[in-house]
Amino acid sequence: MAALKLVLDDAFDYDFSLIALHCSLESYRLAFMINKYAHLRLKRAKDIDFYSDNHKFSFASYKFEDQKKYQTYTLLSNKYKMRYKQVQLGSDLFAEADSEHFKTLNLVPEVKNADFLLKIESDNGISPKLALLPHLNLIPQIITAYEVDVSTIKSKQNLIFE
Repeated sequence: MAALKLVLDDAFDYDFSLIALHCSLESYRLAFMINKYAHLRLKRAKDIDFYSDNHKFSFASYKFEDQKKYQTYTLLSNKYKMRYKQVQLGSDLFAEADSEHFKTLNLVPEVKNADFLLKIESDNGISPKLALLPHLNLIPQIITAYEVDVSTIKSKQNLIFE
């Protein structure tokens, strides 16, 4: 009798759209501006936490669930600035000077230049990204907003957090 083998490689489908936002605003100000211009109701949600090498990385999150259209909008910060100290040993006057350094970590490294990501999940099969992009580009503080092809992103599992 032949052995039965099940392959689950392509079983998980990523059914969401992603918009990258380049903006220097704080996350709460950007959420307010998106609510104002795009007529959404983003509210503060629980931070997205990642753990690596005994460090915790938290990314800000804002969420709006549109019950009428069966759509969920999630605004995510794509950057986290990690602060660390480095002790420099030497034989000069400042032998043990502590210097403070910053390292930027990204939620989705493939779009490392984007400051924020807007994830749109739709249960009805209709994605409002084309109607939403002109509203986002009208916001004066947003430098640019564009759609990201989710199929080209290798770290899309970072966007699945529920």
